[in-house]
Parts: sequence; C-alpha cells; structure tokens
Amino acid sequence: MNTKINLRKQTLKKRNSLSEKERLDAEKSLFQSWNAIKDSYKTDKVALYWAVKGEILTNSLINHFLEQGSECFFPVVSNNKANKNLDFAFFEKENPLNKNRFDIPEPNEAKIIDLNDLDIIFLPCVCFDSIGNRIGMGQGFYDQTLSKLSYKKETKLIILAYDFQEVESCMAEEHDIKADACITPNQYLDFSQ
Repeated sequence: MNTKINLRKQTLKKRNSLSEKERLDAEKSLFQSWNAIKDSYKTDKVALYWAVKGEILTNSLINHFLEQGSECFFPVVSNNKANKNLDFAFFEKENPLNKNRFDIPEPNEAKIIDLNDLDIIFLPCVCFDSIGNRIGMGQGFYDQTLSKLSYKKETKLIILAYDFQEVESCMAEEHDIKADACITPNQYLDFSQ
C-alpha cells in the first residue's frame, strides 16, 4: 500500500531525474496552460514561489505578472524553527533575495501582505490528486499558513505541477487544505466545481 512517504519518495525521484531541457519545456507549456485560463482570475496581488529541488519552474509566470503590473509576493520562512507560518513578502526585481534556512531564496526585509488580500496563491507540491489535495515536502508550512485564510476567502489556491505528479489519492488528513485548481504543462483542473 502506498503511503504519503512512499508517494513523496517515488515522485521526488522522478522529478529530480528530469533533464534541463525537460524542465524548460515543461515551464513553457505550463505558461501556455496559464495563458489559456488567465482571464478567469483576478491577478492584482499574486503569491508565487521560487522553484527549487526540481519543482516546475516558475520564472515565466513571475516575469509575466511583473510585466503586467501585478504585485508579487513570495513566502518567507521564520528563523524560529517552531514557527510553521509563512509570511508573504513583497517582491521587486531590484531588491536582493536571501536564502532561508532551507536554501530557498526569499525577499529581504520587504512589506508583508495579509494573506486574505492575495488574489492567488500558487502552491508547489510533490503530488496532487484529482480533487485538489496535495502532498508537499512534509513540513506543513503551507497547510499551517493557509488554515488562517478567512472562511469566506476570495483568495484562490492554485497548484503548479508536472503532469506525472498526479496520483490517485494524496490521502488527505483533517489539517490538509484543498486547492481550488491545478495547472500542469498539459492540463487545467478546476476543483471548485
């Protein structure tokens, strides 16, 4: 029987084996998938993330939002290891980024936005399923943070992933937060219906 640990291990192995060309091709296709549905979403204030450890590349999306005048925000991890809440800090190309304790680039001393003021939060994942559940790296930062969204939230949660990251079930637990949609290089899945 598959467990979250096994799913994570198998998918990370496949993700880490991708060539640079496969990553770049996937990013290009992911951006085309976004372009096909972008008019369905408000994008004044968007939270993205820097792709690390084989995650699907987000550079094209970041550049797109900056060029169209969206305000972009990136997750910031607390130095306090007991704190599992992410803040989302304003990103400007001119401002330097620092690597946090997980080696992930994040904005330095930028303004923090209230979670409920974001139009979209793009989510990384290791796996996702057909009803909007996701498996992350196992630290629980996104679930902990997203649990603080207003009950009547306007903020849309969109997973970004490779197609092969879709699994039959993510074995969701009570604390897991479901996404509204998922974009991959070859499909757009709307879980809100």
